[in-house]
Amino acid sequence: MEKVVLITGVSKGLGKALSEKFRSENFLVAGVSRSKPDFNIDLFIQADLTQEDNCKNIIKETVEKFGRIDVLINNAGVGLYESWETSNMKDIRKLFELNFFAVIYLTKEALPFLKKTKGSIINVSSVAGKLYVPYMGAYCSSKYALNAFSDSFRAELKPYGIHVLNLIVGRINTGFSSRAMGSRKPPETPFGGSPEKFAEKTYRAYIKRKREIWYPYWYKYFVKLAQLFPEIYDRESYKKWK
Repeated sequence: MEKVVLITGVSKGLGKALSEKFRSENFLVAGVSRSKPDFNIDLFIQADLTQEDNCKNIIKETVEKFGRIDVLINNAGVGLYESWETSNMKDIRKLFELNFFAVIYLTKEALPFLKKTKGSIINVSSVAGKLYVPYMGAYCSSKYALNAFSDSFRAELKPYGIHVLNLIVGRINTGFSSRAMGSRKPPETPFGGSPEKFAEKTYRAYIKRKREIWYPYWYKYFVKLAQLFPEIYDRESYKKWK
């Protein structure tokens, strides 16, 4: 029987690359986004993930169509480039609803079916969830929270044989910044990765049932350096944003 993957934020960027990769590995793909993808998937569900009832319907439609869920990829997210001082609570709440609470809503709804298949939960997090970035504090906070969710839930799900993979993602050429909220423009980051390579590494990590991967991998060393020399990191990152 063919396996089924459910991917949020499927229409663009990482979601599209993940969909194409899993489909090439003979998965049936159910995809969720606000806009319809311009490529083929097996089931498209147009929905606002920040509405809990929508998350229930997404799982219901997927199971009615395919009878199972083997992999849930929580990929949908939004950025916010603004200082804490000037950011407004409406944007912060909107960001947390999609980046964090929607992940919880959907994962809880999918859990009974993932238990049946001893499936996998893959959460697309960020380097910003491992290292704070000035003028991205709210986004960082949502990703720190997502990392804690992945790690604590992984431990809770061990008795059920469910695998949780956390993806620590750096700069990838997807146009993410152009869709972000806030008034500030982020500084250029060199050496961005490609969505296709990211999808390939994600699939390999899924097959090997890894706990966490970083992409691009060099960010792991950058974060360690920043943690060793926090004053230098603060000064240089502030300069970049100014």
